[in-house]
Parts: sequence; structure tokens; C-alpha cells
Amino acid sequence: MKGKIIILEDDAAIAGQISRVLQARDYSVLHSDNSDTFFEELRGFQPDVILLDAQLMGSRLNGLQVLKYLRDTLDFNYKVIVLSGEVNTDLVNQIRELGAYHFVEKGAGFNLNQLLLHIDNAITLKRQEENNIDLQIEYLNLKKQFTRSFPFIGESDAINQVRSQLVKFAAVDEDILIIGENGTGKEVAANYYYVNSPRFGKTFHTLYCTALPENMIEKELFGEDPRIALNPEHRHVGFFEQCSEGLLFLDEITNLSLAAQAKILRAVENKEIQVVGGALKKVNTRLIFTSNEDIKVFTDPAKIRKDFFYRIEGNVVTIPPLRERGDDILLLMSYFFTNYASFYQLNPHLDLPAVRDELLAYSWPGNVRELKNFCRYVVINEREVTSKAILRHLHNKIIQRPGGTIQGMEKYFAVSNLRNSAAAFERDFIIHFLEQNDWLVSKTARAIGLERTTLYKKLKALGIRVNPEE
Repeated sequence: MKGKIIILEDDAAIAGQISRVLQARDYSVLHSDNSDTFFEELRGFQPDVILLDAQLMGSRLNGLQVLKYLRDTLDFNYKVIVLSGEVNTDLVNQIRELGAYHFVEKGAGFNLNQLLLHIDNAITLKRQEENNIDLQIEYLNLKKQFTRSFPFIGESDAINQVRSQLVKFAAVDEDILIIGENGTGKEVAANYYYVNSPRFGKTFHTLYCTALPENMIEKELFGEDPRIALNPEHRHVGFFEQCSEGLLFLDEITNLSLAAQAKILRAVENKEIQVVGGALKKVNTRLIFTSNEDIKVFTDPAKIRKDFFYRIEGNVVTIPPLRERGDDILLLMSYFFTNYASFYQLNPHLDLPAVRDELLAYSWPGNVRELKNFCRYVVINEREVTSKAILRHLHNKIIQRPGGTIQGMEKYFAVSNLRNSAAAFERDFIIHFLEQNDWLVSKTARAIGLERTTLYKKLKALGIRVNPEE
């Protein structure tokens, strides 16, 4: 079936003639002779094209009134071709203003083949519009899915400024440099740029420069001609070519040699790459660079070429460390706990504002990555995630941090709450004697002067796990 046509026409002879011709050409056809039956049949039939008599004698609504109602009230995507025996400028202008696809004269100048051509063209246009709508819906769904996979969480002024910068650079399709400490979320920021870029939906690759050997840089970035390849049947396509019209994300750019930087700069400025052992190729690749180095490093000619830095120095986005993001810590923690609790089928009972001061007092040197892993650790080790449990694990984390500078009793002083500091000391004390007594609870209880049941209660309260004794 080529399409569905509904004819709203009071002249049964004309309607019958058109119907027979359309049916012979594999169209499904329905005929109505008044507005009431037409509206009853319209929604169920859902036509591609409506052939509408402009006069429509003997009907409650004439053709133009029907056309106005269709435009103002109904939401189907169909094309209306108006048929009329009277032709004048005012009528044609009204028909156009009411959104009809076309106007066909029904009198002596009526040409059935011309009408068939208009119907074919109307259906083709309708299909193209529907495909375009489907593509738009698919595009929006892809954006939602991508945003859920890489959520950019935070409402602090610093993070809102970062988002604003990323949107601005994305809108004008600029290469950018994202800098920030390890774990601050540079990859999340890069993905946020991608979602807001006109290149969204095109190829987006991430290349970790720290994992790229010097002798492989040219091949990986620019590709290799099959004539010099180990496997001549397959040409190795470089990332620049793969991401032409898309985005290439180069993580930790300061790990690339000065020679590699020069080749990348040439590719960016000339929009052209030299395939290893092959010809020059035109590319249109947008680049996102990241680094955990301070911006001052980029002025060191031993690490970064001056011309390379000058190319991107105006497009620098700095991701603030977590310790400078205030209450974003609570938002991030809530998000992580909710996700992990769902995965591990636990119920978090959170009152994060109650422990806000202590959460913000800790410096979180590993930034968002450290916070995420901390939340995961708490969820794994607690049957019920409460604010009290969070605080206990945070204090243990502060005291037991490997490589920390706080030693001896000073580590207990780092916990400002007396009860929590005492609990941390008690935990360390009990673990020490458990280790001395082969983790046997009865033996340890005797050694430290406690009843066995009392020690078990303390182990549970302090989150210390031991294997049950035989």
C-alpha cells in the first residue's frame, strides 16, 4: 500500500472517479460527504493525505471551516489538498494561510494525473518529515542516555561557572583544554562538552596519552598505509580520521612528547594529517585536551611547545577540587549512595546535613573519585547506611589513611568530636589485640578484661568483622 487517502467531497461522481484511480494505484481510500462523518472516521483511519472540497455543500461545516479546525485542533501529521471549482485570489490566500499543502482546480481545468502527482509528492514529504521527527526523538533520547551515564552533579558557583564555559566553547565548536587535579571529573566535563556540541552523535573517542608508547603515537593518531603495515589487508585508521566531524579526547596531554605535540598542532591548524607511509588526508576533528598539571606547567617549553599552548591558552577550563565545592559534596554523596544502595539492594537512611561540617572539614585529596569509592565502601560494609555509619567510616578513614602525615595520638586529635575520636581509638585498640590473639574473640576478651558478649557488641558497634568462633 502506497498510502491512505480520505476524500471529503459532496459530489459522489467526482469522489468515485478519484477513488477508483487511487485504488488502482495501490492507495487505501475512504470517502466522506459531510464534516460530521469525516471527523468520526478521521482518527480511526489516520490518512496520509486529505482531499478536501472547499465548498462542501449540505454539510454542517464547509471545507475551509474543516481546514481551520484541522489546523487549530487536531495533531495528526497529514497533508491537505484542497479541491475547488471556484478559483480566485482571496480563496487561494485563505487556503494557504490555513496551512493546506496544495490547491487543485476542480472545474474544466481539472487534471487527474496532476492530482496524482501532488498526492505522491505530499506523501513523500510526509514520510520525510516523520523520519526527521523520529531522528530528533532518537537524538534527544541519546542525549538523555548519555547524560545519565556521565552526570555532571553540583550546584556550587564554581561548577556552574565550569558548565557555562563548556557550553560556550561547545556552541562555537572550539578545541579546549580542561585542567584539574586527579579525580575532579575532567572526563565528566569532556562528556558535558560533547553533549552540548553540534558534533554530538558523531564519533567520540578517548585516548589516554599515558598509555601511548612514543613509537606508536603517529600510527594511532594518524593511521598507517596498508603498504607498510604488518597486515596489508587492513589499513589502520588513526583516531584523527575516525573522529573527523566528531571529537577526540586526549587525556593527560603533557605526557606527549614535543614532537608529538608538533604533529597534533599541524593537524589541528591545517585540518590535515599525514598517514604513516601514505598520503595527506583532510580531517575536521575537534579536540579536547586534559591535564592534571597546574597551568604554569604549560608555560614550560621543556614540557609544552609554546605554539601548541598559544593555540589553546584562551580556551582553558579549570575544574575546581572537591574541597572548594562546598555543599556539592552532599549532592554527590547522595547520588552515589542512592546508586550503590540500589545496586546492592540496601536502603540508605541519610541525613547528610547533620554531618555536613565534618564531611566538608575533610580535604578529600582524591576529589570526586575518592568520595565515590568511599560511598561504595560504606554501602558494601553496612547493612543499613546511616549518617552515624558514614561518620564512623570517615573517622576511620582519616585515622588510617595510608601515607598520612598524622602520626601517634595526633591522628585522634584530627577527629574533632570527642565521642567519635574515642570510638576511633577504641576501634584501633580492639583490632590491635585481636591481631595479637589470632582474631579469636574469647581470647581477646580475656586479654583486655571484657566479657565475651560485651566485646561482640563493641565489634558490631565499631564495624569490626570477625569470623564466628567454633
